[in-house]
Amino acid sequence: MAETRPGGRTARTRAAVHNAVRELFAAGQDQPSVREVSERSGVHEVTIYRRWGRIESLVLDVAVTQLNEEAPFPDTGDLRRDLLDWARAVAGQVKTREGFALFRALAAATSPLGGEQSGPLAADAAGYLRQRTTQLQRALDRVAEAGGKPPTVAHVFDVVLAPIYLRAIFGYERPDTDLDALVDRALNPA
Repeated sequence: MAETRPGGRTARTRAAVHNAVRELFAAGQDQPSVREVSERSGVHEVTIYRRWGRIESLVLDVAVTQLNEEAPFPDTGDLRRDLLDWARAVAGQVKTREGFALFRALAAATSPLGGEQSGPLAADAAGYLRQRTTQLQRALDRVAEAGGKPPTVAHVFDVVLAPIYLRAIFGYERPDTDLDALVDRALNPA
């Protein structure tokens, strides 16, 4: 029976390619090419194309991985604190050049204007959104089971996440402005 190698070559390749994409975004590269990723990572272009198919799929993979690692939905049982911690993580992420570029990749993959809404990118993005929705719904369900009246997931997205992303996109305010007020508004609709 063959032993599996934890973190074998595939994991090292994925990590090198992901790091290269993140470094390119951090350096101000808005649309890195497979060639640039290959040169920076030391991974052959053919390997990148074989694994991800195209640069948009790779960027989306990096975006989803980063969001899951750096802005997971906390689950301590204190809904207000969890929402606030999550909002802070998301706001902190989109304030960076790299985080904002990755957010744009996720948004483009799910936008009906992006032309990819039914392709593999949309399916990957939808999987991430389903996972995030499920995590949040579990927390809301616990509040309901305890006799509380939690908001819906859509309401939390509309009241907490939408302002963070709009602030990041348009720059009219810092994304982390008044997060306490956003969370309180989501939990206590007027």
